[in-house]
Amino acid sequence: MPTRSNLAARCGATLLLVMFAAACSGAASNSPAGAQGPSLAAGASTLAAGATGTPAGQPQGQQSGAGSVSDGLGHPVNICTLLPVATVASITGEPLTVATEADTLAYKTYVCNYTSADGTSELTVTVEAMDAAIGYDAGVQAAGTSDKQISGLGDKANSSLLGLDALFGNVRITVTNLQSDAAAETLIRTLQPKL
Repeated sequence: MPTRSNLAARCGATLLLVMFAAACSGAASNSPAGAQGPSLAAGASTLAAGATGTPAGQPQGQQSGAGSVSDGLGHPVNICTLLPVATVASITGEPLTVATEADTLAYKTYVCNYTSADGTSELTVTVEAMDAAIGYDAGVQAAGTSDKQISGLGDKANSSLLGLDALFGNVRITVTNLQSDAAAETLIRTLQPKL
């Protein structure tokens, strides 16, 4: 059983790593456009994931103790690449031709907005990889009486006026602005194994 002094030392080391990661990511966001190439972004993401106290050799997507940031992936993703607009159009039957990535890396939220050329059709696919279970529960609460549980999709899933929402461990996938739950479920099932 760890002593208080061991726990204090671990907490202090973790805090220093988190502060260092925040400083690195803050410096990267203040650099000129294009200066933070993929290797720096991946390095900052890896450092932030490593700052959660993940022991060497343990996958970064796993939690390792109380107080850890719950990161369900351990790496950034590009939904528009993993789920191309042609695939989304084929699955949904919507005339979608444009895919625009709109990620928030600091919160490990990855988004692709799919639209038709004339803007009359659109839908959004979101992957949340930090504190996703909390986000899922908040989404269920926000849906209120429109919430309908979906069985057999992920750990838990629901459909509401807000969209189709599924939780896989600590990764949440949401499809919004699509009328067909069946098509939304197919999109989620297509994307999830690629994450």
